[in-house]
Amino acid sequence: MRKLMISLAAAGAALVVASPAAAQYYSQPQPAPYVYGNGYAGGYGQVRALQARVDRIEWQINRLDRRDRIRDRSADRLRHEADRIEERLHRAARGGLNPYEANDIQNRIARLEQRVQYSLANGYGRRGYGDRDDRWDRDRD
Repeated sequence: MRKLMISLAAAGAALVVASPAAAQYYSQPQPAPYVYGNGYAGGYGQVRALQARVDRIEWQINRLDRRDRIRDRSADRLRHEADRIEERLHRAARGGLNPYEANDIQNRIARLEQRVQYSLANGYGRRGYGDRDDRWDRDRD
């Protein structure tokens, strides 16, 4: 009986000594709050990158309009869309740019870039829709 009591006491002491190591608390990383400079989607750096893309598109629209590569109405519509994206970016950046907002703005910018390229590639210039240099000569002489 004595041997049994000593072995139970030894086993209990071993469990008591080992349990604090297993019960240690490790803190989990907490997500960053919606703060302008510390938002989920990279903060101010990503806002600046998106603003640079919008500025580049506006510059391209102005250049194409000056060179009469796209019509005035098309250029006005594209400028209006760029202004709407820019306003949305500024509103979203005030409270912090979360991943949903960042993704939405990136998609809008990508669609605007495609629209600018499409209007340039399809000959929406001063001569009208679809009139390219190879079809300018009507009597084909």
